[in-house]
Amino acid sequence: MRLAAKLILLFLAGILLIVGIFAYLTIQLDRQLAIAQHQQRAKALAEAVQSDPNLRTDRVNSPTHGIGEPNPSVRFYSSQIRIVQFGTANDQLRPSVPTEMVMTREEITTISLPDETGQQRFYTYVPMPSVDEDGHADRRIEVSDPDLEADHRVRRSIISSLVAFIGVTFLSGMIIVIGGFRMVGEPLQKLTDKVRRIGQGDFTQPLELESNDELQNLARSINEMCDQLTKQRDAIALETASRLEAVEQLRHSDRLTSVGQMAAGFAHEIGTPLNVVAGRAELIAGGGLSADGVQDSAKAIQTESQRITKIVRSLLDFSRPRTPNRTKTCLNDLIQHTLERMKPLADNLNVSLQTQVPTQLIDADIDTGQLEQVLTNLMINAIHSIKTDGAVSLNLDVAKVSLDDQNQTPKYCTIEVVDNGQGIRQSEIGHVFEPFYTTKDVGEGTGLGLSIAHAIVKEHDGWIEVKSIVGKGSVFRVFLPLHEENAQ
Repeated sequence: MRLAAKLILLFLAGILLIVGIFAYLTIQLDRQLAIAQHQQRAKALAEAVQSDPNLRTDRVNSPTHGIGEPNPSVRFYSSQIRIVQFGTANDQLRPSVPTEMVMTREEITTISLPDETGQQRFYTYVPMPSVDEDGHADRRIEVSDPDLEADHRVRRSIISSLVAFIGVTFLSGMIIVIGGFRMVGEPLQKLTDKVRRIGQGDFTQPLELESNDELQNLARSINEMCDQLTKQRDAIALETASRLEAVEQLRHSDRLTSVGQMAAGFAHEIGTPLNVVAGRAELIAGGGLSADGVQDSAKAIQTESQRITKIVRSLLDFSRPRTPNRTKTCLNDLIQHTLERMKPLADNLNVSLQTQVPTQLIDADIDTGQLEQVLTNLMINAIHSIKTDGAVSLNLDVAKVSLDDQNQTPKYCTIEVVDNGQGIRQSEIGHVFEPFYTTKDVGEGTGLGLSIAHAIVKEHDGWIEVKSIVGKGSVFRVFLPLHEENAQ
């Protein structure tokens, strides 16, 4: 609606300007017509004065009236006629208007000026013979009349202009108000509401305009855009669901791969209790044990069986896919649990495991299973990077991190996996988190472990930093936001 009002005001301003210019031109035209009429009348009077001996005003310069004496004028009704002389020192013979305003000396000149009373008058100068009988040169007949119609002309032009302006304004205003608000204001309001709904994600309710103009074309284009956006949104939703499913499958595949890599260590771990169970059962079956010996062997078999069950259950829990569920978790316990899980694989490859954990408890809102997968992948890579006897350290700490887009320094927890293995070349560090990129030999890795670990940490609002020196080892540092109570 405001646009229609602006158009109305702009149109009215244009009308006012046109009417003003028209009024000014009308006044000037009336004035020119009045000057032309006065000039014709003055010319006729001057010719009559010069041709009639009884009206010859040059007789005022006779010997009876010297040139230095006052120059009387002749009146014909309202007209006053004088003979004036240019370039004379006699004030009585000077023209009533400044000499420089008379442009030519060969043609009739008419000038409009106010007299001493302030009344507007016309002064017309008609050339006379260049030299009269007395030898006076550059003389003219001055015919002056009061411009009695000046105020009337201005008043008439103003009134007619005002009447025209009011009439045109009223008629145009009615047309613009009705047509502007109906043809412009209402369609624009509908377009605005439709765009606002699009901004809120509502692509329904097609916009319908009955006007057969550019606004209808715009509405049609907006409707087509909404249809395309709806199709694209549906396609994106399907693509997102497919990608999420694929990512989850990749995570599950990587988890199974990790399980396979840990199987050797678990086999070694399970082999010991199985040997104990087999030996004790053999003793019982031999019948050479006393009642107390049989009882001790049975207890040993029970203990080792529970140990095997715990190991198998832990392996199954780790390999089973699960929906992310972020809860408050003690990272100290998580570090210890991960070390226990990785100990069989490390022992099997003669790698010692170490840890540095602060005495205070550090909590974070995480999905325990997913973060276990991250740490397990990092630990497996660290263990496999050691070709001979070496060590892998799993450390936990708290650090203040300054972010570029914030003035504050929020607290994060850091989990480091440090090894003294072969290290990673600088040219390869930028690719370690890419899917299917691996530096391991064929058959030893899928290239998905670090990629999935990076995605999981990013979903937890954190990131992973890598530092490595070839021949000396690598450091993978995981940054995770602390729980609110720890961050204070």
